Amino acid sequence: MHRYIAVVLFSFLLPLFSGAQTFKNDSIKLFLDRSVHLIKSNSINAGNIEPIKNVLYERSKNLTSIDEVAPLFEDVFKGLDDYHGSLKYKGKTYGWAKKSSYVNPYLKARLRTETSVSSQLIDGSYGYIRIPGNNDFGFKKVDSIANDIVSHINIVDTERLKGWIIDLRVNTGGNMYPILLALKEFIGNDVIFGGFRNAQNESSGNWEIKDNHLLIDGTRLERKSGLAYPNKARIPIVILISGYTASAGEMTAISFIGRPNVYLVGEPTANYTTAVQGFEIGETAAINLSTDYVIDRNRKIYKNSIIPDFEILSGDNFENMYEDDKIRKALLLFKNSKNWVY
Repeated sequence: MHRYIAVVLFSFLLPLFSGAQTFKNDSIKLFLDRSVHLIKSNSINAGNIEPIKNVLYERSKNLTSIDEVAPLFEDVFKGLDDYHGSLKYKGKTYGWAKKSSYVNPYLKARLRTETSVSSQLIDGSYGYIRIPGNNDFGFKKVDSIANDIVSHINIVDTERLKGWIIDLRVNTGGNMYPILLALKEFIGNDVIFGGFRNAQNESSGNWEIKDNHLLIDGTRLERKSGLAYPNKARIPIVILISGYTASAGEMTAISFIGRPNVYLVGEPTANYTTAVQGFEIGETAAINLSTDYVIDRNRKIYKNSIIPDFEILSGDNFENMYEDDKIRKALLLFKNSKNWVY
């Protein structure tokens, strides 16, 4: 079940293979053999591993320690076109930081300050909740994160609300499962609303809500707190996204795509829509690999950014919601009854 964005899971090693190069240090060759084998067996981008392997082995054969080898994995991940994966070695991370042309100075500055969930009532009729990313990479905070989101929903919720704005503009990732657990009533019921597909286009897990319970790959996640007004399956929703919406933020947005009465407003997302798993190499090293693509409830596969239904660039204003162009668009959508099915 713990296949999710940006989380390290450890697994036991599989049988190794040998290369033809002669190395000064046998431990380096063993390290590389293990790493390449894991890439071949698990990465969605393993099709081009052979030329990457050849260059890596050639550059490593005269090195004397794995400390010197680890930085070479930045080029490995670049060759794999995997900027979501990385090598973890002795507490350091070696990956490919793909440069993005996206610029939104306002939101970039808010990434440092908007780190807590917040909610408020807009126009007396619409709920608003902003959910940032989290750092629950060890599944230690599922309850607290989910309960915090639920409590913020309940603060402003009434049975008379006509719609909800779910703001993911500063959600840069983390653990998606507590977010989905908190929002399950909004996502729907008795529905498979997403899941994973491996490199062979085979199903490798489903996200499902059945009998009002969230199931991930068949495992049920429970939430301790409840919504004061849980009838949310068809209430109009506008999801706000940006170029900083990444990883778990993107998975949250995908979980709503295809639901009745939902629009996405904002900017194309960051394109971290692969699921990542981690595999142990040794006592001090593990490799994180993009192993699966994500699908929505209509089985659409996401290999690139999520494109909003209504693209609005910039115009963000957390200090004054009524001056925020994306929120203003959401309010216009809510007030036009032809957009919604009741």
